Amino acid sequence: MKYKIGVLVITGLLLTASSGFAAVHYQTLNNKDGEVTYQVKPAAEFPAVQQEEIERLDYSRELAEQLLQEGKAAIFYVVPHNPGGVTDTRSKPVTYTDLPALQARLSGQSVFLTDALPDGYSFHSASVYYKPVNLLSPPSPTEAAATADKLRVMAEQSGQDYAMLPVELSDQLLNMTAAYRQGEQEITLSISKSAGPATTYVDESVDFTAEKLVVHGIEMIYTQYKGGNSLTWSAGIPGGQELLHYQMDEMSGQYFSKEEMVRLAEPFLK
Repeated sequence: MKYKIGVLVITGLLLTASSGFAAVHYQTLNNKDGEVTYQVKPAAEFPAVQQEEIERLDYSRELAEQLLQEGKAAIFYVVPHNPGGVTDTRSKPVTYTDLPALQARLSGQSVFLTDALPDGYSFHSASVYYKPVNLLSPPSPTEAAATADKLRVMAEQSGQDYAMLPVELSDQLLNMTAAYRQGEQEITLSISKSAGPATTYVDESVDFTAEKLVVHGIEMIYTQYKGGNSLTWSAGIPGGQELLHYQMDEMSGQYFSKEEMVRLAEPFLK
């Protein structure tokens, strides 16, 4: 699966593209205590994944896309490429065009969203993934194995090569992308939550430039790449170890300067 450079990704995902990449672009963000919150690494350092696992994950992802309705989640057991007999939890995002409704559901999670950005951009919509309850409170290994065995039997009895078990979604944010528009121009803001530092792995063939900035005491990465620009930063969640990771993208190819991108991000930096 390929991910455009401009999209914020959570720990362990891989970005690929086609065109020179220099080691100087591998940037790291730190909080005010000097602790790493976000880092960019070369794809060569991406943890090894077996081909069978990749194919199993791809298949369960395809099934979720076909079978789940918006805002629903399920535990999937797939027979092909699954020698370990494991399950995958998948969900479909919820789409919002009503910002107050989204703000109300995210209340108390330190996620700030504004109805407008500088330069005339207004909130248009947001696609939001919430954390399934079984990931919020993970089952014990024994419970997980029992669920996998139950689903395996269901698949065998149905004659299908998969089985699924619906699960509820919590109100806790997993990740989201909000779109702000001015006419036909669009700025997107991606927000993801992680339990610790997030890592983006980038294909060595990607061609872009990245510069580290400090704005209001917050470290940020300003990136220019083919087709647009991005600004990335992280924030701690009061009272816990979790982090929120933000990435603002402008992908029309206008190549906004770092000053312009910072101005657009200002409402989120207060």
